[in-house]
Amino acid sequence: MQNQFALNRNGLRFAPVVAVAALLVGVLSFAMRPVAAQDTPNANAPERSITVSGSGEVFGTPDIAYITLGVDQSDADASAAIDSANTTLAAIVAALTDAGVAEEDVQTASYNIYPEDRVDPASGQPTGSRVYHVNLTVNVTIRDINNVGAVITAGLGAGANTIHSLSFGIADTKSLEAEARKAAVADALDRAQQLADVNGVTLGEPVMISETFINTVSPVLNRAGGGFAMDMAAPQINAGQLSVGITVNITYAIAG
Repeated sequence: MQNQFALNRNGLRFAPVVAVAALLVGVLSFAMRPVAAQDTPNANAPERSITVSGSGEVFGTPDIAYITLGVDQSDADASAAIDSANTTLAAIVAALTDAGVAEEDVQTASYNIYPEDRVDPASGQPTGSRVYHVNLTVNVTIRDINNVGAVITAGLGAGANTIHSLSFGIADTKSLEAEARKAAVADALDRAQQLADVNGVTLGEPVMISETFINTVSPVLNRAGGGFAMDMAAPQINAGQLSVGITVNITYAIAG
């Protein structure tokens, strides 16, 4: 804020005295206001109000899985490396669909080509030779949670040599969100009532409500390698549970 000064006939400035007086009046006015009990500050809340946060969390069983499979091929000839990777990828997609994955649930995630200049391991000096790497990955959605192990085995058996991730989800979380929301509102009301009781005031109606949705996923399995045994048994997959959380911020008026 810029100070404004008024000049008298002699050019002297007296406005600062008026500003100090106005500041003192403002301080006294603020001190005489009734203080509202608040758990967290809210600039848009009514003058006499209580603002609290409440949280609710419920758990559900995953019914969908996501994996990312990859192919890493290398060759001294770039075209040969590309052809080999494309052929392997086609075999992987065919194996996944045979294992029960819908074609629309297989999506190319990345396609990278990069050169590698070879170095002599003994001397550490460049050998002058170069190979080309082609790295392809596909995201796979598995809608039958009991089929995860078989799908992974099918992909690896068809030539995939990297598994970048495995995660789980719940296709429809609306019912879980509703339960979590009710729990969060109940938690907020309980907190607000406690604050009202401690401060000797009567809790009024809610005048402002907002929420935050939190969908907690299970731990992700990260794995990469240069190849897998083709006769490997299907891995044991445990989906566990996922949590759905809701946080609400509610401002209640103070009724008295």
